[in-house]
Amino acid sequence: MLKPLVVGLGRSGSGLHLRTLSRLAGRTAAAGAPLVSLPAVGCDPRAGALRAAGQGPDSPAGTGATVVASLEQALAHVDPAHTVAHVCTPPALRHAVVAELAGHGFRRMIVEKPLAASLDELDALIRLRDQAGLDLVTVSHWTGSRLAARLRRLVRGGRLGALRRITVDQHKPRFHRSLVTRGHRTALDVEIPHSLALALDLAGPATLRTAHCWDLRCEEGELPGMGGAHVELDHHSGVSTLLRSDLGAPVRQRSVVCEFENGTVTAHFPLSEDDDHAQLVVAPFAGGAPGPAGAPEEAGHHVFRDDALTDFLEDAYRGFASGTADAGNFPLARETTRLLCAAREHAALAACAGSR
Repeated sequence: MLKPLVVGLGRSGSGLHLRTLSRLAGRTAAAGAPLVSLPAVGCDPRAGALRAAGQGPDSPAGTGATVVASLEQALAHVDPAHTVAHVCTPPALRHAVVAELAGHGFRRMIVEKPLAASLDELDALIRLRDQAGLDLVTVSHWTGSRLAARLRRLVRGGRLGALRRITVDQHKPRFHRSLVTRGHRTALDVEIPHSLALALDLAGPATLRTAHCWDLRCEEGELPGMGGAHVELDHHSGVSTLLRSDLGAPVRQRSVVCEFENGTVTAHFPLSEDDDHAQLVVAPFAGGAPGPAGAPEEAGHHVFRDDALTDFLEDAYRGFASGTADAGNFPLARETTRLLCAAREHAALAACAGSR
């Protein structure tokens, strides 16, 4: 079994990774093939304040984790040779944290999206990975989900003809978190990395057509660039993609619409950890092939369980055990980050031009 070390105990580290690790440990133990050695260790400079915060469902204390303030303290509780480090710090800190972990002998790492905050940091991370022999996995549970697997089969199966256009909408009200945290520079770093990776996975390599962000406005004031993001891509395959994320929306939405020559497919990802069911609506045009009964290509409305993050972590831990964890994950994560950096630069230039 492998011991989890979660570095960074914000919403991602504490509310998602630690809670999901508990589910994964229970699932694999019940199946007679335990993967995860608990309690996990959580590392954050704010350890004292976090321990004092109580037993809330998203707090480190509420997960049963051992909370420490530094990697040096964490070494008293974990052996790097048998540990998976989860890097859940803000993007601008990713390379520094990975470098520090590598210096302490950690080699297995799960890194939150996006991999880096700039092309220079991405290139430095790639060099570090190669030089230190890191087994590096980027969180990509959207592309690893059952829903994404069904979309891939529809794209590659050809029953609806060629894929023409992808539209992804990721909307949610994110006022409080944006006001109290500063981990993300713009809305491009919040939800867009998930949809960007999915678009590249479904339609192949792409170039950026345009990108821009807008401000988040509320009673407390304005946050530049945190209101939402709009990204358009041109794929080499001829597919066009539109990614939209409104962080001031009154309701939540995580949907993907794939337009084919002979039909339309709408996919709805689970909106939160409160429910783990995905939905897929396959709508062939009149006269189109409906697909065999019971298959994902069958026309109609499909609802199924899709606990994507737990499945993703299980696959990652099994890959770490076999030494092949990042074999298929890293190239997509690298290209997603490169395109995201291009979007950041384009949006920044657009913001500067608009302010003149």
